[in-house]
Amino acid sequence: MNVKNFKPMLLPNELTGVIPNWDERIKTPAEWLYSHKLDGGRVELYANGTVKGRSLKEIPSVHIQAMAKDIMLILQLPEEHVIEAEFYSPDMNFAEIMHFFRSEDVTSDKSVAKYKKLWEKTLGDPKKGWEFQGRDWKWCTTWHASLKFFAFSFIDLTKPDQIFKERYLTLRGLTQFYEREIHGYNTELVCISQETFSELDELFQAYDQAVISGAEGLVVTHKDTLYKLGRYTLNANTIFKIKDDAHEWDGQIIGVEEGTVAREGAEKTINELGRSKTSQLQEDRVSSGMAKGFKVRLDDGQELTVSLNGYNHEDRILLLTEESNYIGKWIRFKGMHPVKEGGLPRHAIYSRGNIRDEK
Repeated sequence: MNVKNFKPMLLPNELTGVIPNWDERIKTPAEWLYSHKLDGGRVELYANGTVKGRSLKEIPSVHIQAMAKDIMLILQLPEEHVIEAEFYSPDMNFAEIMHFFRSEDVTSDKSVAKYKKLWEKTLGDPKKGWEFQGRDWKWCTTWHASLKFFAFSFIDLTKPDQIFKERYLTLRGLTQFYEREIHGYNTELVCISQETFSELDELFQAYDQAVISGAEGLVVTHKDTLYKLGRYTLNANTIFKIKDDAHEWDGQIIGVEEGTVAREGAEKTINELGRSKTSQLQEDRVSSGMAKGFKVRLDDGQELTVSLNGYNHEDRILLLTEESNYIGKWIRFKGMHPVKEGGLPRHAIYSRGNIRDEK
């Protein structure tokens, strides 16, 4: 297969709020492997040193580009080989990782001036618009050694029948070779370990430990799984994610909903707690010029508005003016379980920091 026809493999999406029957899925544990699922930025590392994201757009970061070129300069892989990895740091949360993943050059004079000015304006207060709680402007404009490629898959496009276990062993050999060549110092390419298990209880214990260590969860893969160009389905029963989605939902943004304020002269009442309450009647409300929340569509086609957390007035105004930049992207938000099965999440709220191009 030509590398130009390559498409990244995607994990199947679980049904939100449904607990899978793992005994039914994994009948023979010895045939499966598990690894930590890290919450970072997906990258495809090509033999020529090009590095792309999951949607096959080139990563803008000059630092990530340099890392990929250095790695492939040492590995000298044939053109048809691709390494898949997560751009990740165990010392950062997702929003912080994405700051380095999406920025062209965080160390540039332009970036330094931008974040220093914002730091002085907000004094590091998230409520005033500072996104990186506990970090200062110097941290935001420094490239950190903990940012690495954590490799989880290898593909030889000339061998479409190569099973997962074989591909993993090849990947482990490549990363070990790379570590030897640079003497293990500040290794920028690390292989995510694949582990065996003989009982489901071992898998569940591993999941608990993965979450404690900062991972998003686990990925469980059958040893004989072939690489698929595109997304696997749950019915394939070959690869799964294990994550706690009990109180979280994924939604695709279909719009930005504008908030309202009471018009001048609108009637006010006193509620049972003695607090003033303005009228919520449509004729008593006017547009605020600020975003109320994201209008999202769930997997089952239902739509709802998700409230915003961590956005100040300026942010909410900007969301409305830049609505087109968000449509089609995905967010993960929290909420209370629906009153009835199949209903919408209650009190849905999205905390700023993890808008994604794909689910």
